[in-house]
Amino acid sequence: MVYWNNKLGKYKALLTNEQLALNLPPTNLATEATVERMLGKYHVVYLKPSHGTGGHGIFKLSRANAGYRLENGTRSRSFSTFKGTYVAFQKAKGKKTYLVQKGIPLLQYQGLPFDLRIMVQRNRTRKWEVTGIVGRLAMPNKIVTNYHSGGRPMPAGKLLSPFIPKKEQVSYVQLLKDLGVRTSKHMSRIFPNFRSYGVDIGIDKEMKPWIIEVNTRPDKYIFNALSDKRMYRKILLYERFTLK
Repeated sequence: MVYWNNKLGKYKALLTNEQLALNLPPTNLATEATVERMLGKYHVVYLKPSHGTGGHGIFKLSRANAGYRLENGTRSRSFSTFKGTYVAFQKAKGKKTYLVQKGIPLLQYQGLPFDLRIMVQRNRTRKWEVTGIVGRLAMPNKIVTNYHSGGRPMPAGKLLSPFIPKKEQVSYVQLLKDLGVRTSKHMSRIFPNFRSYGVDIGIDKEMKPWIIEVNTRPDKYIFNALSDKRMYRKILLYERFTLK
């Protein structure tokens, strides 16, 4: 089977691994029927362009009181019917192909949601290795955490500290790194030409990690935004290995 290098293709590729599938939020091609069904089941969904980067064009759709709320960027609109909500979404998205994904109730730091970007690269011996992990804190009133949409890069340990005691953080972060490596190994069998992966992980209130997205051309400069440059320097070093 052929898997295209877009959000839907990568989701379907990940689904073929039974273990990774346990960490995937349910995702479908967005049609009026699939969006209505998933919203009824999960109450909050995200609508994402199948081709797109940086968090641009993402909508959050939720049940609100007796109606519906559609959010995009810092804009929020309320509707009394699902039909009216979907018509507004269709008008805004234009002709782009969209996916609908179950909304994960992300952990929050000082009232703002965050997720984690795990950078995985091939090392000197061609094995996959985590070279960096960084938190991305959403801006106030924004629905996405992406760096290029205003997300604030922060040390992962600082964001996790309210939820995990310091002595347990090492083992939990190792669990996340293992998930990143397993994801990259699997993806490399289907997309063998990529030398690095950016695995975006959302964590819910039960501390379960969810694979929100896998980037085949991950942005390394988010790591340069941290005051500690060690991860950024390591990423640059490993990038040279793959060029040889």
